[in-house]
Amino acid sequence: MSEVKYQFAYIGDDRDEIISINDITTANRKQYKYRCIGCGQELLPRAIGSKYKKPHFYHREIVECSGETYIHKLAKKLLKQKFDSSDKFLVAYPVKKDCSKKNCRLRNINCHKEYEREEIDLKKFYDTCSEEANINRFVADLLLTNSQNSKIQPLLIEICVTHACEEDKLNSGLKIIEISIKKEQDVVSVVNRDVLEEPLFGPLKEKDIKFISFKRDIEEPMISEVSRYIFNPTVNENGYITQINCQNAYNKLLNDSVCELNMVKIQPTIDFGIILPLTWMSMNKNLRRCNLCKFYYATMYDVTSICRLSNKYGKPKYPQMKDAETCRSYYAENRCNVFGYDMNRVYIEEITTIPILNKEKFRVIIAGSGSFNNQTMFKDKCDYFLSSKLDSHNVIILSGTSFQTSLLINEYAKEHSLIVEPHEADWDRYGQEAGYRSNEEMLSQANALIAFWDGKGRITGALIDAAKAKKIKVAVVRY
Repeated sequence: MSEVKYQFAYIGDDRDEIISINDITTANRKQYKYRCIGCGQELLPRAIGSKYKKPHFYHREIVECSGETYIHKLAKKLLKQKFDSSDKFLVAYPVKKDCSKKNCRLRNINCHKEYEREEIDLKKFYDTCSEEANINRFVADLLLTNSQNSKIQPLLIEICVTHACEEDKLNSGLKIIEISIKKEQDVVSVVNRDVLEEPLFGPLKEKDIKFISFKRDIEEPMISEVSRYIFNPTVNENGYITQINCQNAYNKLLNDSVCELNMVKIQPTIDFGIILPLTWMSMNKNLRRCNLCKFYYATMYDVTSICRLSNKYGKPKYPQMKDAETCRSYYAENRCNVFGYDMNRVYIEEITTIPILNKEKFRVIIAGSGSFNNQTMFKDKCDYFLSSKLDSHNVIILSGTSFQTSLLINEYAKEHSLIVEPHEADWDRYGQEAGYRSNEEMLSQANALIAFWDGKGRITGALIDAAKAKKIKVAVVRY
């Protein structure tokens, strides 16, 4: 008896229907006659229901049967079966995308994406899958065609077990999906995938699925992210940066803002902080702020920042940034140069146009305890509580929360094109009271609060109590 062990076989003699050894039981094992997918000879099931051996098919008689042929035919049969029986047949491969709006003044590094995943449903283009079909002077393992539209270029699916596809075929200009398979389990893995996908990274020759002669460079209208600086000293003495998409970049976001700037990176650079727009405001609007003064000691992100004149001249050690407006010792310094920001790598423009449709503002605090990181819960609850406001109002999220919740807020705001107004705690100036001070600042401006609370976080708990005391609408999500 041959010791070749297979997991699949033909049912009967028609060689169309395939059965898995996993579908055979002691009750139905003799119901059909089984034949080898590779050589066509009769197979028998073995070890059905065994606790000690893995069930498999084996040849009834000693035969010359190539495992390579079996695997090659099995892959073709199962992939064709999947195509014919599925509503969708998804494939994906990496492409380079470039925004087709070449003259856009907001064009930036985000308008070109080097490694993007392009997903296609082949069932939208092809309705016929033929095995061992002729195409030009070649024979395709599987050939996908459109029986209603001959102008749609056919697609070949090639199965490579030990021998790669011929160079002539690969260089023919025909669209080819080449799938490399070494063993029976590889076939099962490929067929069970929701998407036949070429990996994004790595040399093409090392990929187990390759897309040949597919368009890799795509130009299409793209929506990219733009940083918007908003200056309104009654809300934030330094102003703040929020993210918007380029479609919303040509009008002011808020009617009562003093100044709004679009800022886009035109070359790769480090992330710019608040210093860059403040420097622009200093140069173009004569704005004075302590963190632009040469006597103000500051790190790049304003951590451990003090006025260096505090000891000798009695200045406040931790001044408010707007104190510079009346300070006689103020001496402007280009902090972009100090921190290594290159303003030539950033395009900045002032936006003065007020949108035609002015929606009423709805300012909502979203806060979370430090341990909260459930993205699905966050999105579902925010959608629920804000559903009546997202379309009718200009929703502004006030954020002074934990780092993890801030990430969730930024992602949610990006999805819905919302303004995120940061209210960061000033730990230098207020010490342990900084979080509570930040809460008070937000509550003085807020219409509502959504809090994700574990029942333990003191600052979030205090925020909830204070909001209720002020008769602000409160939604608490316990987790």
